[in-house]
Amino acid sequence: MSEAIPSASGAPAPPKFRASAVVVLVRGRGAGLQVYWVRRSDAVPAMPGFDAFVGGGVNAEDASLAAAMTPPAGDDVAAAADGFDAAQLRVLEACVIREAFEETGVLLGTGARTEAAALAAMRNHVLEGTTSFGAFAREHGWGFEGGALRYIGRWTTPPFSTARFDSAFFLAEVPAGQEPSIIPGELARGEWIAPAAALAQWKSGEAAFAAPILHVLLELASVAGDPFAATVLERLRSAPRRAGQPVRRIEMKWGIVLHPTKTRPLPPATHTNTYLVGDRDMALIDPGSADPAELDALYSVIDSLAADGRRVACVLATHHHPDHIAGIEAVRERYTVPVLAHAESARAVRPDRLLDDGEIVTLDSNARDWSLRTLYTPGHTRGHLSFLHPGTRSLFTGDLIPGGAGSVIIDPPDGDMFEYMESLERLLMEPVDTLFPGHGAPQGGAQRRIRAMIAHRGEREAKVLAALDKTPRTLSELIARAYADTARDLWSYAERSLLAHLLKLEREGRAARDGDRWCSE
Repeated sequence: MSEAIPSASGAPAPPKFRASAVVVLVRGRGAGLQVYWVRRSDAVPAMPGFDAFVGGGVNAEDASLAAAMTPPAGDDVAAAADGFDAAQLRVLEACVIREAFEETGVLLGTGARTEAAALAAMRNHVLEGTTSFGAFAREHGWGFEGGALRYIGRWTTPPFSTARFDSAFFLAEVPAGQEPSIIPGELARGEWIAPAAALAQWKSGEAAFAAPILHVLLELASVAGDPFAATVLERLRSAPRRAGQPVRRIEMKWGIVLHPTKTRPLPPATHTNTYLVGDRDMALIDPGSADPAELDALYSVIDSLAADGRRVACVLATHHHPDHIAGIEAVRERYTVPVLAHAESARAVRPDRLLDDGEIVTLDSNARDWSLRTLYTPGHTRGHLSFLHPGTRSLFTGDLIPGGAGSVIIDPPDGDMFEYMESLERLLMEPVDTLFPGHGAPQGGAQRRIRAMIAHRGEREAKVLAALDKTPRTLSELIARAYADTARDLWSYAERSLLAHLLKLEREGRAARDGDRWCSE
């Protein structure tokens, strides 16, 4: 469990962010430079299936480790420019030393010489929970030197995610004689790779990662000599400051740019994800805000992509809800492009072309075919569409599947639980690895996530069935039985999904209604 980093004055880190630290492990120089990156397990809640660097959240143990740490020369000034005081930086360094040991078995920041077999045994004890990293450090008298870690920037998770992190990034060389290894669990695998080779995997659609990883790889791929040179460190540190400006480029896969737009969706979401897909012609999916400031930010991203020879060729609407289509008219007028949507969305959108299941949205491209295949996926709304890019096995899901662990409101009569479940089942037959949702963070491990959504709905359906008997009951009476595990302040939303489940059960002959009351068949 991570916690806010206390500053010297006792003030916590921003309350909605979890304090964390990340280390970019490197070896070699010049053309032989390699980084150690890891693939996150499909089972983790945050960005499953994505590539990343080693790191994790600050915990209570890190403060005691930090108290005895020798500070490095120079990095305190760089960190202070990003808002970290010296005490906070020591805690973050301690965090990343501990995380590197737990996740890879590499011991950073100490001159202690410990046999590889002994380190591996210690790591196993820590992972099993029989002791802690701090206990081993005290037992062996390890002293930690912050100079082994070079601070390279502060990044915060963009607002599309409900799990947000305030992360310090560090660069460190793997000590001589040590070799990182991965014990499968939160991480699926790890490997040494040249930065240019990692970028090639990203461009081919084989790798997906967040903006900080892309920035670090781009900078290190250009290094001709020492990655710890002052000029390189300064370039690495400068991008997070630039990333804080209104124009942000979040390109988790080459040719797929995510721009979070502030809208008014159902809580806990606060933003709608707008996507720009393609390497020459781009499809703009779900411009959800008509607010002038939000539109200006979107236009800035589009204009910045023009420098790469990319242009908006069409606008795609996944469905008609305002938080997905409010900016369509402004975009249509500014870029003089057609709008494509399902006929059921025509009540709120003036489509220039109607789309239905299986239709292809053709996009001119430089290399890979960026054409999108339309999937008719009703359930959340009658005319809901998803868009599949087979080349990168990426699915733009609109409100069919949210990011993270949440679920979707199915609100009759526009929402239909029977059709929703059919849509989810249909996705299991499609070539999808990565989900790009309308709300929440993108995620790999698509098949696992889809199956989890189906299982969740099945479990809820079982509870609804168990709540029914031969006595007809109102929705308000049934909600307490079927949604007892849900917070009462969410029951108004849950009641709509309850009705959707009941209508599905009625369609299947497993529930009956008597006016506005429901009972078992």
